[in-house]
Amino acid sequence: MATTGVGESPPRISIIGAGRAGSALAAAAHASGWAVAAVHSRSLASAQRLAALVGASVVRSPAAAARAGVLTLITVPDPAIASVAAQVAAGGGSRRGSAVVHCSASLGPLPLASVRQTGAQTGVLHPLQALTGADSAPLLRDAYFRVESDTRLLPLLLRFVSDLGGHALTIAPEARALYHAAAVLAGNAPLALLSRAARILEDAGVDAATANAALTRLLEGAASNARGEGPRRALSGPIARGDAATVRTHLEALAVDPDAFEIYLVMARETLALVGTEGREAVAAALDRSALLSRKQVTPARVA
Repeated sequence: MATTGVGESPPRISIIGAGRAGSALAAAAHASGWAVAAVHSRSLASAQRLAALVGASVVRSPAAAARAGVLTLITVPDPAIASVAAQVAAGGGSRRGSAVVHCSASLGPLPLASVRQTGAQTGVLHPLQALTGADSAPLLRDAYFRVESDTRLLPLLLRFVSDLGGHALTIAPEARALYHAAAVLAGNAPLALLSRAARILEDAGVDAATANAALTRLLEGAASNARGEGPRRALSGPIARGDAATVRTHLEALAVDPDAFEIYLVMARETLALVGTEGREAVAAALDRSALLSRKQVTPARVA
C-alpha cells in the first residue's frame, strides 16, 4: 500500500521525467535507501543516464514506469502533467494501492484527476530548491518540500521527505500562487541581480569570469549569514550603517546606466525598509531625492 509505515521498507518508486528535478530526486532517493524501479523520459538518453546512476530500468511509456513502482513521481513541465497522468491512467499504470504525485510548484492535485479516478492516491511534492540535475541531489538535504496529498498518502510523502533529510511545508490551496511567487523571488531574482552586478563590476575593469566568481562568493556568504541570523541581522553595507554619502556616490556612478540606477534604487529602498529608517534618515532623504530625479528624467514634457 502507498501508506507504508515508518518501520517498513520504503516502496519502490518510479520517475517520469529525467530532467533537472527528476534526476535530483531520483539520485537523492537512491542515496537514501529508496529503490528506483523505473525511469521514463521524453529523452531516451536522459532516461538511460539516470537509470544507470540509480540502478533502475528504462521503460518506454509513462504507464510502464508507473506499473513498476508503488510511488510514481511525475517531474515534467507543468503543461504536460495532465497529459502524462492521462497516459498513466489509460495504460493501466495507476491502480488502487498505488500513488502518483507531481512536483509542480504552483499546481494542486487537479491535473492528476485521471489517475485518481482509477483508485490511485494522488498528491504534490515540490522541492523548494534550485535543482540542476543528479549532481544537485545533496541540496535536497535540509531543503523544504511543499506537500499536498490525499490523507492516506500523506504519511508516505512525509517519510520520503524525512528520509531525504528535508522538511515538509503545508500551503493552503488558495495560497499556492503566493508560495510560488516567493520561491521565484528568492530563487531567481538574486540571479538576475547577480548578473546585473557582474556587468557593473565589469564596467569597473574586472573581467567577466572573475566578476562572476567574486560576486557569487559574496552572494553565498550573504545567504549563509541569512540562514543563521535571518535577513535583517545578516545585512551589511552602507544602508545598514546609515552611510548616506556612500549611497549618493553609488547612485551618481550608476546614473549613466538608467536600468542599473533604477534597480539599485528599488533594492536600496527595500533594504531601508528591512533595517528601518531610525538613525538612517539621511539615507532615506538621499533615496527620495534620487527617486524624484529619476521620475523627472523619464516624465515626458507636456505639449502646450
